[in-house]
Amino acid sequence: MPRHTFKVLLFLSIIFSFAGVQAMHKGKKKQKTASAAVTNKSGLKSVLMGRSACFGTCPVYSVEVFENGMVRYIGKSHVERVGTYEKMGSKNDAVNLFNDFAVIRPDTLHRIYKQKIADLPGFYFFISYADSVHKVLNADAGPEFLRDWAKRFDTFGNVDDSWKKVE
Repeated sequence: MPRHTFKVLLFLSIIFSFAGVQAMHKGKKKQKTASAAVTNKSGLKSVLMGRSACFGTCPVYSVEVFENGMVRYIGKSHVERVGTYEKMGSKNDAVNLFNDFAVIRPDTLHRIYKQKIADLPGFYFFISYADSVHKVLNADAGPEFLRDWAKRFDTFGNVDDSWKKVE
């Protein structure tokens, strides 16, 4: 009986090894052909990151990145540019951002994180899917990776003369 079990296990390991090699080769072929366009696997339609006021001169603005690459900046106070500005960015950059962002499972984040100090500037996220919006308020009091994501969204909102002011 043990000899029979050994043969079955050996046979199964050979089959799985062969299947693994085939899957690896298929993956390499897909990488070569899929380099032109990036696919939005996240289900996200847009993500807005906003920075909130404090009792001082903290900048208050929001940056929203859309699935098609459009970026909207709204400067409210204590910023160099007040008003709404838009720029058509790269769709691939937006989709890559969304796919990376989806890894943190934003739909599982708390809706609100308890703020420990009232006067600190904060930030928040509005994460839009096709059929819903998930809000993450006081995100600065949440997990550390949200602070990293806020910085990443800030880079999308560096307004310069190439942006169009929207009235």
